Amino acid sequence: MLTPTPGQRIQVVRDGDWLITALGRDADRVVVCAVGADGAIIPFAQGEGGRWMAPSPLIRDTALEVIAYINDDRSGGFVNTAYPIQVEIAGQVHSFPEPDQQLAAVILAEIYAKDGVWRAKVSNEGFTFGIEAFARARNLGNVAFPSRPGRADGAPSRPPRGSTATGSGVVIAPKLVVTNAHVIEDGVSLEIGRSRTPLKLVAADLMHDLALLEGEVEGSPIPMRLGSPLWLGEGVLAAGFPLMDVLGADLKVTTGNISGLTGGHGDVSRFQFTAPIGSGSSGGAIIDEAGNLVGITSSSLAHGNMRERGSISENVNFAIRAALVYELIAAAGFTQPDVQVSRNNDRRDVVQRLRKSVVSIIVHM
Repeated sequence: MLTPTPGQRIQVVRDGDWLITALGRDADRVVVCAVGADGAIIPFAQGEGGRWMAPSPLIRDTALEVIAYINDDRSGGFVNTAYPIQVEIAGQVHSFPEPDQQLAAVILAEIYAKDGVWRAKVSNEGFTFGIEAFARARNLGNVAFPSRPGRADGAPSRPPRGSTATGSGVVIAPKLVVTNAHVIEDGVSLEIGRSRTPLKLVAADLMHDLALLEGEVEGSPIPMRLGSPLWLGEGVLAAGFPLMDVLGADLKVTTGNISGLTGGHGDVSRFQFTAPIGSGSSGGAIIDEAGNLVGITSSSLAHGNMRERGSISENVNFAIRAALVYELIAAAGFTQPDVQVSRNNDRRDVVQRLRKSVVSIIVHM
């Protein structure tokens, strides 16, 4: 068995058979297909034991990408847990390299012809947000990929290409911004709103709805409060950029308190707060009265659904605990920020510091 490295070229023949075998614990969640440069989808036939056989011949007249992806990434999961992945080409077995990042769609190989010779470039790159993100990056439109659940009404599952959305983010280390994963989910490119500085996704935690972005960000890292627990009734501030198209592009700060120490259904990774938020606040900062980060704004209770049940809900909002941000930074391999916890609770000073730590994010679809 051969062990190629990322970027290595393997010479292949057009009539050689291709067999992909996923051997990891989540092999049954992985689907394999090829995508032509002309947008054609070439399904692989599924066998037993995580095996996927390419149609023969696989190689056509256009370049191809061989893709492995989670069949329903909206329920979480990454192709990484299906590794090791073996690629057998014309009888020769290769153990392909696992991606460094957590990816829900991985480009295993790029097949192309040069000087009349067909080659396969070994790849371990891909997309955190799965095969749909791959489709957007390749301008494939609403292509139906094998084994992907579709919407019953046939409506598109994403915003139209060319549109924009906005959200909020928090500077938590030099050149690093944290936001919600759902804020950037449909994004082709990302940038800071006030400076148009480009951002790139470097890590994501879909289970906890967090994403880590990197760029030449101007701002001061916010201190994180990790050593002392939250307490019920504690005063907090929410900072972000809600409804920028209506309320303007300046920072908005609201006040409230911690109204619950868990999220929905007792989720201990989140807490409940009452400071008002709006669309675009997602990914913003929840801070204590001294300006230390205690959470990242995540969501609100669906008021309409509650009213349909005959109930009333106001200012029932949820945030992701700051400890999970800390863990995401460590998991991504970045140096933990050395920012001292603030003890200055003068409100004017706190808000002035927020202006340097909370940013707006523009998401281009």
